[in-house]
Amino acid sequence: MSKPVVHLFHLGVDEKNRDSFYQVGMENFQTSYEEEAGTLAMYASSLKENPLEYKVFEVYADEVAYQSHRTSLHYQSYVEQVGSKLTKREVYEVEALFLEEKLPSGVWLGAEKYFLKFAQIQVEAGSEKAFERSVLLNMQTSIKEEVGVLAMYAVKDSQQSNRYYFYEVYASAKAYEDHRLTPHFQRYISETQDLVEEKNLQDLENSIAISKGQLAFSS
Repeated sequence: MSKPVVHLFHLGVDEKNRDSFYQVGMENFQTSYEEEAGTLAMYASSLKENPLEYKVFEVYADEVAYQSHRTSLHYQSYVEQVGSKLTKREVYEVEALFLEEKLPSGVWLGAEKYFLKFAQIQVEAGSEKAFERSVLLNMQTSIKEEVGVLAMYAVKDSQQSNRYYFYEVYASAKAYEDHRLTPHFQRYISETQDLVEEKNLQDLENSIAISKGQLAFSS
């Protein structure tokens, strides 16, 4: 498939607007899932350490699909109702490296749906190719061999080529712990430990998620 368009945000709301943020967001995601063929996956996931902040991760088939979503009535309604109430809005300019799912097509609501991890990793300048080679092999092997690894998404910062973001979906916390013990994950850690300058790992909880299912892209 051609390279999908990915958008990544860090959003914040205050307690009094949390319910409306969820309700309007759910309507936006649900309608996007039902009406937009080019909207492939969308996640709004709260930070476990701060449930009023969210990582929002979106995948579109191409730029046309993204612009179609942006101009839709349900998205405009979301912006009007929620935009001015956000306490934080950080935008990450990213490009897709690896996006692969074993998820079925569906809509998932609530924290009991799956086990989610987010990582931001910065490597030494000049070591990007070596890092990408190792991490992508690990992700490909994980998707292929581990039943509990349901989706792995890797994107690269468009403004800073040695910074990467990872959004990962596991069937359960045990599936994640099992993943960390695999030979391919241990090999990835060994191969990249001297390349990594900064690593920020975050535990997420699902709020709203949609996927058309079976997404498969590797750069």
